[in-house]
Amino acid sequence: MAFQMIAKEIQLPLDRVEHLLMKALSLKLIWGSLDQVDPRAHITWVQPHMLSWQQIGQLAQRLETWGQKLHKVEEHIAPEVLVTG
Repeated sequence: MAFQMIAKEIQLPLDRVEHLLMKALSLKLIWGSLDQVDPRAHITWVQPHMLSWQQIGQLAQRLETWGQKLHKVEEHIAPEVLVTG
């Protein structure tokens, strides 16, 4: 993954990406290698993240809300699909 892409995705200045990646590698949060000639990170493993019960509850609520919104979209589109199908 290009340093440029990492900088954009995590909203970090490009000149700080290499330091961040070296820190993550040293803390064993990620495994991989860095290519400094062609500024790229080759990440082969990422430390799994544990969620708290509160975070799991929030995620469940967001998924429930998303499901309800999808159902509303389905109800809105279904008549059009049946008429044009």
